[in-house]
Amino acid sequence: MNSPHSFTSVSRRLSSAFVGVVTTVLLIFGVLAIIVDNAKISSELETRLDTALKLSTVSLPTPLWNLDNTVVDDFISALFLDSAIVHAEVVWGEQLIARHSAEPYKDEEDPNFTDTDRFMDRSSDILFEGNKVGTIRLVMSRESVMRELMMTMVKIIALIVFIIGAIFYTSLLITRKYIAQPLSRLSDSASSIARGNLETPVDKTRDDEIGLLALHLDQMRSSIKDLFSKLHASKEQIEEYSRTLEQKVEDRTRELAQSVEELEALGEVSQVVGSSLDLDRVLGSIVRHAVLFSEADGGTVFTFEKEEQKFILKTSYGVTRSFEEELRRSRITPGDNSALGQASSLREPVQIADLHTLSEYPLACVQQEGYRALLAVPLIDEEQLVGGLVVLRKEAGTFAERGVNLLHTFAVQSILAIRNARLFEEIEEKGRQLARADKHKSEFLANMSHELRTPLNAILGYTELILDQIYGEVPEKIVEVLGRLEKNGRHLLSLINDVLDLSKIEAGRFALSFSDYSLIELIQTVLTSVESLAAEKSLALTTNLPEKMPIGRGDDQRLAQVLLNLVGNAIKFTEQGEIAIKARVEEDHFIVSVTDTGPGISEENLSTVFTEFHQLDGSSTKQKGGTGLGLSIAKKIIEMHGGRIWVDSDPDSGSTFAFSIPVRMKNG
Repeated sequence: MNSPHSFTSVSRRLSSAFVGVVTTVLLIFGVLAIIVDNAKISSELETRLDTALKLSTVSLPTPLWNLDNTVVDDFISALFLDSAIVHAEVVWGEQLIARHSAEPYKDEEDPNFTDTDRFMDRSSDILFEGNKVGTIRLVMSRESVMRELMMTMVKIIALIVFIIGAIFYTSLLITRKYIAQPLSRLSDSASSIARGNLETPVDKTRDDEIGLLALHLDQMRSSIKDLFSKLHASKEQIEEYSRTLEQKVEDRTRELAQSVEELEALGEVSQVVGSSLDLDRVLGSIVRHAVLFSEADGGTVFTFEKEEQKFILKTSYGVTRSFEEELRRSRITPGDNSALGQASSLREPVQIADLHTLSEYPLACVQQEGYRALLAVPLIDEEQLVGGLVVLRKEAGTFAERGVNLLHTFAVQSILAIRNARLFEEIEEKGRQLARADKHKSEFLANMSHELRTPLNAILGYTELILDQIYGEVPEKIVEVLGRLEKNGRHLLSLINDVLDLSKIEAGRFALSFSDYSLIELIQTVLTSVESLAAEKSLALTTNLPEKMPIGRGDDQRLAQVLLNLVGNAIKFTEQGEIAIKARVEEDHFIVSVTDTGPGISEENLSTVFTEFHQLDGSSTKQKGGTGLGLSIAKKIIEMHGGRIWVDSDPDSGSTFAFSIPVRMKNG
């Protein structure tokens, strides 16, 4: 087993860690001890050297004064009793009195003692009664200190090694007994539990952290045991569920497939309802899908005739022709004992599960055809009864709720189809009525315009004759009145002509008379006609025309009418400034524009300015006059020439009306 070895490794690691800490502490202590011991020994050496120097300065003055070299030499030799002193010399001035060196410096004339790490070199003057009689130099070796220091280090290291070894083996024995072996037993228990033996005992006798770990391991074993019991129970439940899951999936798949089919059917019916006004086709599609999805054998759709208070068969699916004829001859009314009569009375679906249980049913043909079950759904449109949907089945039994709900949806589609058909019939009838009314209006306008023009022309003719004094001299008092009469008469004639032109256009009798014309001459003619109107308001009339323009082909009278209308409107609505007429040729088209400096046209009026009877506003119409037909007639004349007309305007800065027509009409 690997576990015990693993825990033995743990004990070794713990011992090693502990020994490492102790070793670090001991090493620090040893280093400090060596440093202190070294300092102490060095201090002792310095003290010994200073003592020797002091002794020399006391003992040598008299011998040196008396020049007793033998005494000096003996004294120096005596100093070497201290084994640390390796060199000593006494000089007087430049004269060497005595000199001694220890081995191995004895044979050297001038030994080098400058290495302060190895030697201590001191000198001191020798005085006799205040007079210098010599100098003594002593050199002490530090090697003894180093030897003592090395011995101290060896002792400390030996002591540290001994302590470390003792601590290592002691901690190893302790950790193995109190940590590794208990953990090994816990490891064996955990391994056994991991292999699935949930009855494995766990030693919980210890009261320390390992005992707490064992307690937790035992609790985990109990929890795993409970969990396995629950998993086993869940496994059995899952196995039981999996045995029925496939069947549930199949059932759900069938339901989804049926829902998809129903949605496709509803989509198809909705598309038919929205795209067709053929009521028979729409209702036929609805009843066919109703029969298929209610699992019936046949179906019918009835419409309700409110005047006769009865249902009339509109279409059917899956029934015989004879049965259909019988239903057409039958009278079904709201409130009778038939399924449709009861459904229309109750305003909700009614079904009969088995006709054989009824003593009597009003429609004998239903049982004769072999039908046993019926489902009728009333068609109610905004509280109004409009028809009914009925499906029939030759097997007894109630219709499924899903089928009833779906049939209700088909009933709503049927209501929409019937409503659309009736609305379309009403629209067609209204259209026919409007067409007749419009025709009568056009005929009335044409007749009235013709009837009004004849006497008005006569009035204008006689007025001109009177002004020309054909019937004699005219009093001055009525000349001005006759002039206003003529002016207003011609204005009225212009209005009548506009109405007549509009009626001809609407009646399709408005025709153009094509001929060659000069656009420049046409513009000059129009300018001549309106010069007096512009002069009355002090407006300038300007033109910008090429010197030469091609000869055009079209109805010059109608084009002059268009230009006269545009220039006349510009003069009418301009109070000061000018009216500018421009013309040019561009890609085989005449481009003509009339620009004024009037008040302009607002954005909301630009889109309707060419509409019949359109006037910019009531106040300006009352002030300026007009019927609102001139621009609409001008637009139709330009379009009949194969061109187009448009307007550009900016309020408060004037307007520009322009049109473009082919130079020569192809069909002219």
